Amino acid sequence: MKDTHKWSKGKIALIVINCILCLTIVLSSMIIIIDKSRMNSNSLVNNATVAADADADGTDTTKQTGTATTRMMCAGDNLIHGSIYKQANSRANGNGYDFSYAYDQVDDIITLSDIAFLNQETIMDPSSDPSSYPLFNSPSVLLDEMISVGFNVFNQSTNHTLDKGVSGAKNNIALYKNKKDVMLTGLYETREEMFKPQVKDVNGIKLSFVGFTEWLNGIPIPEGSDIGLVCLEDSRYSKEEIYSTMKQMIENSKAVSDVVCVSMHWHDEDITSPDSSQKEVVAKLLEYGADVIIGTGPHVLQPIEFKQNGDGEDALVIWSLGNFISCQNKRNNMLGGIADITFSKDLSTGETTINSVYLIPTVTHYNDGFTNVRIIPLANYNEELATQHGVDSSSFTYSYINEFYTNMYGDKLKVNYNN
Repeated sequence: MKDTHKWSKGKIALIVINCILCLTIVLSSMIIIIDKSRMNSNSLVNNATVAADADADGTDTTKQTGTATTRMMCAGDNLIHGSIYKQANSRANGNGYDFSYAYDQVDDIITLSDIAFLNQETIMDPSSDPSSYPLFNSPSVLLDEMISVGFNVFNQSTNHTLDKGVSGAKNNIALYKNKKDVMLTGLYETREEMFKPQVKDVNGIKLSFVGFTEWLNGIPIPEGSDIGLVCLEDSRYSKEEIYSTMKQMIENSKAVSDVVCVSMHWHDEDITSPDSSQKEVVAKLLEYGADVIIGTGPHVLQPIEFKQNGDGEDALVIWSLGNFISCQNKRNNMLGGIADITFSKDLSTGETTINSVYLIPTVTHYNDGFTNVRIIPLANYNEELATQHGVDSSSFTYSYINEFYTNMYGDKLKVNYNN
């Protein structure tokens, strides 16, 4: 009788093959599941850095938290008279220029900052010989010295911008293009370039810079010139057109930055309080959304205060920073200051505010005959130095200096800058 439960060799082989296939499929599925699990837990990482919580389109949606801070310092008019560059030439033994003596006492102030602004009052045209008042031209190596001191943002929208004509201004622009991580504002190769925001991202805070001047010492911008320079007395345009240009530049910068810093070079000199013209222009700049206004040009200090801008935010107005260095001969021309500003950004909300603002006082000191010109922080100044000053004023005393700063800045005064 035939056994119906007895399988043939062919059936057995077929069953074995099917079992092997099933086992292979199960093992493969397990490997894939394990592999995906490891990838999701970041156990496996390929050569590229993968952002956590990224959207399908690759956009990083990680929520940032915490606070970012940036410390900015701003210095006033770097006004290079003949005595200054001639002494620099003498210190280089007639072979070039050594400006280090004039600035070596402020190095340790500027290096405390994350970003440092300077109003470079005088043009630097390498194709022309150095010259002094009334048509200035400073040796181009001055820029190297200023960078060495620690400055990395330079304004050159001043009343001396066209002292060597449009060609001199363009030669000046070319100097900056060869410098790494240095920004030139207020002077642009073309009008089109003016409208492109200039932004520095410092510690996660984006600061943009624009620069304007009230006047050019009566030197007109030539008809047909495309150089980028905004002057309120530019006869080629109406006042409304000029203000419209300023507004557009500020708004363009506002769109891509946390803080818009406007450098404004004034017309009237030797006044320690802002005049009606300054107030009119500042009102416009605030209306357009400026966050910080850095006043230059009067060659003397003026107050620092907060005013509300067009965005309903507290904006900082530094009416004038006075001279950083010069060989002028009035007592108040000798008193300058470095604005010390700390910004804070809430990374979760993106809101940026000014934590603190101080004025670090400095004195331009020279001996008789405008010799040994140098900048000395008030922290290092004393009665003996004041009596040796070559300034044409018997009232330039140490007590006068201290009273001037205290009366103007009060609790914003920061003599001991290392604190």
